[in-house]
Order: sequence, then C-alpha cells, then structure tokens
Amino acid sequence: MDPEIVYNVQQGFFWDWKVALDLFLGGAGVGAFLVSVGLYEFWGRKYKRIPQTAAFLAPVLVGVGVLILMLKLGRPFHIFETFINFAPTAPLWWGGVFQTLFIAGALWYALLWRDLEPNPKRRKLGLALTPLALIVGGYHGMLLAVIPARPLWNTGPTVLAALAAFVTTGIAAVMLVHLIRMKLGGRLADPEHVQTFLTDLTPVRHVLVGGLILQLGTFFLWWQSLRFGDLADRTALAVANAGFGPMYWWLGIGVGLVLPIILGVAAVWKDSPEYNPRRLVWTVGVASCLILVGGFFFRLSVVLAGQLNPLYVTLP
Repeated sequence: MDPEIVYNVQQGFFWDWKVALDLFLGGAGVGAFLVSVGLYEFWGRKYKRIPQTAAFLAPVLVGVGVLILMLKLGRPFHIFETFINFAPTAPLWWGGVFQTLFIAGALWYALLWRDLEPNPKRRKLGLALTPLALIVGGYHGMLLAVIPARPLWNTGPTVLAALAAFVTTGIAAVMLVHLIRMKLGGRLADPEHVQTFLTDLTPVRHVLVGGLILQLGTFFLWWQSLRFGDLADRTALAVANAGFGPMYWWLGIGVGLVLPIILGVAAVWKDSPEYNPRRLVWTVGVASCLILVGGFFFRLSVVLAGQLNPLYVTLP
C-alpha cells in the first residue's frame, strides 16, 4: 500500500476578525487606563466618576481581547507556558506575559476605585502600572509591524498609527460607557449636572480631536511610505486597495476619523453658554460611536489586506 500524506491547510485568512478584535479591544483598554490615570493625575479632584468608569473598563476590554485571541489560536490554557518559557524576542511572548500582568494590576486598580474619595495607594498603583500599560499598547502596535513578509504591516507608521489609535479609541470607549452610565443613573436628566460634565469634558474633547488629527496624519505617512517604496511596498498597497479599499477608506478613515473630526471641530467652534447642552451630549455620544466603529474596521481591513496574495494584482 502506498503511503498517503494529507495536509490540513486552513482555508481563507489565518488571522481573521478575532485578531483584529483583540488588537482593537486591547488598544482601547490601554487607552481607557491611561485616561483614568491621566485625568486623576493632572486634574486631581476635579474628575472622579470619569476616571472610575475608565478604570473599570480597562481590564474588561483587554481581558476580553486576550480571551478572543486565545480561542482563535487554540489551546488557550497554554498561555501559562509563556511564564516558564523565556522568549523576549517573540512578540507573542511579550503579549502573553505583559497583558496578563496588566490585567491583574488593572483589576486591582479598578477595585480601589470603588470609593471615589482620594486614595494615595490607588494613585501610586496607577502611576506604577502606566509603564506596563505603555508596553502593552506598544505590543498591540508592533504585533503586525515585526513581520517582514508582510510589507503592508512592516512599516514604522504602522506602529505610530496603532499607538495613536489606542488613545482615541480609549477615550471614545470611556465617553460612550460613561454617557450610558449617566443615563442609567438619571444624571442626564439634570441640566446642571450635564453642564458641569460638559465643562469638565473640554480638555478631554480637545485631546481627542488632536489625537484624531494626529492619527489621520500618521495614516497619510503610512500611505506615502508604501506608495513611494520599493516594488513589494507598492504591490502591497495595490493589493490592499483592490481587496479592502472601501472598508479602509470609507469605514476606517471616513467614519472613524473624518466624521468625528468634523463633529468635534463643529462642537468646539460653536461652544458657548448659549449652545444647547443636549446637542453637545449627542455629539459626544455619536462621535464616540463613530470612532469605535471606524477603529475596528480600520484594524480589520489592515489585518485582512496584509494577507492577500499579490500575484494577481497588476500595478498601474
């Protein structure tokens, strides 16, 4: 009998929407944690409830992202082996170790936010976890960029775009969840409370608009580096536009960046005591939703487009 060799090859994309969702949730979770620490550190007692919302949101987002990724890769309980197999040159090792440590520390930090009163222990823990949060955020930015075989991913602006994205999606996630929390608590029906919330939100809103503009500029640099790169870079860009151009441009850029920037600039331009507070609340909620939707589809389009076969694409 002649031996028969059977290859079990996965059809379609190996890295699919689950990987994109992990990158999206992990980045937003890190951004939410930095929002909590940053607001409380730089503005102190002025902010209480928003940092509390951000603190509880951070470990949930990162934890769900890690769980989805482990289920995608298979054998999720093998994550414990990362702690006994030292591999500092492997990005997935960094992700397994530092994300686990960050989730544990962020959970502890969130529990300390059950009380809104000042807590020196909570403040010290938040500052101590900040470098770890930046490492986890950097991991989500570098996970794709360290793969030389994928020219679409293997660029410097890829990392910068991801780092800028976790700030914007983190703020958007915190704002959306906090508005839901205010609605459930009946505080949106109190005009005085809403006005105080919007006034306190002004610096956060300015940071968000600035982050969106920075992110848009980073995407332009990314496109330029591929458009005027070598043959592999130009081919990767042509493949990406042919396969997932509409998703990237219309959802990732248009919905996730351009529309929120327009809404944010309009809100800042019209910001005055006579401006309708309810309309500002609506603007914050809608802009946050747009940023989150666009942020996910941006990551999804990049993850999928980077795996397309360039053999059947003709360059102009």
